[in-house]
Amino acid sequence: MPDPTITNKVLVNLLVIAVGYLIKKLGVVSRDDGRILNRLVLYLTLPMMNLRAVMNTPLTWHLLLLPLALLLVGVTMCLLGRYPARWLHLSRRDTGTFAVATCGFMGSLLYPFIEAVYGDPGIQATAICDLGNAIAIFGVGYYISFRYAADGHFKALDAVKKVLLFFPIHAFLLGLVLNVAGVSLRGLPADLVNALASINSPLMLLGLGIYLELDISRQERKVVAVNMLYKYAVGALVALLVLWLLPYRGPLRAVMFLFPLMPAALSSLLYSVEQGLNPRLAAMLISASMLISLAILTVALLGFGTAF
Repeated sequence: MPDPTITNKVLVNLLVIAVGYLIKKLGVVSRDDGRILNRLVLYLTLPMMNLRAVMNTPLTWHLLLLPLALLLVGVTMCLLGRYPARWLHLSRRDTGTFAVATCGFMGSLLYPFIEAVYGDPGIQATAICDLGNAIAIFGVGYYISFRYAADGHFKALDAVKKVLLFFPIHAFLLGLVLNVAGVSLRGLPADLVNALASINSPLMLLGLGIYLELDISRQERKVVAVNMLYKYAVGALVALLVLWLLPYRGPLRAVMFLFPLMPAALSSLLYSVEQGLNPRLAAMLISASMLISLAILTVALLGFGTAF
């Protein structure tokens, strides 16, 4: 039986997402408000959580291989995603949306659930793995969105800038430098980082609930179904290979198993808007995958948490 305390924390996370969805449906907030919350998380609270986690994590070479593995998984899924899209005979813009939605994972959904079960060691493992995932999303995913854009013009420098100017990566690198140098934050700077990191999970979960959209049209159902089948079939294969091949235990094993089973990244919607692809389809793919991943997280962490 799972620990009642852990069960309660996981269920509270689910309820916070439900509260976010409910206040949107009641008209208290709009989806745009959810995007504001997501940006606050992406550029403020999540970087502070990553900074705190990486700064205090004992680093080894085998640990640093994890972001490389997630980078390879994200890139491979993205590059192969155009084949099921071709089978569906999608338009150019829909093919681009389909492929971008398979590039990388919504690591932000994993943080609060892993934190609820494993605490700081879980956050540390997630932050390390999320670096490779972020590079896949903001490098390869950005390139794919340009490739299928209306004008089709792509400048490699734009993608490089997007990765280099991504603030969560700056926080990760700063934490890495402080870790290697043996420097720890104290006093007011440490209190500020801890305060911002502590509100990351509730803000993140509320934003995801506000963003969630369940209105899928009949025409979109086939596309969404094929995308989910492709995404989770490949993700399940990778997750099983992780259990079989990698020698990790505890939080690292859980994070590496669950990461390939996380939803489509929120950036796929941003890229669809920016490059003139299909934002509505991107929103449907994100929402459908979010529901599936929430079910996987709940079952895996409550039913099989001791297996990790």
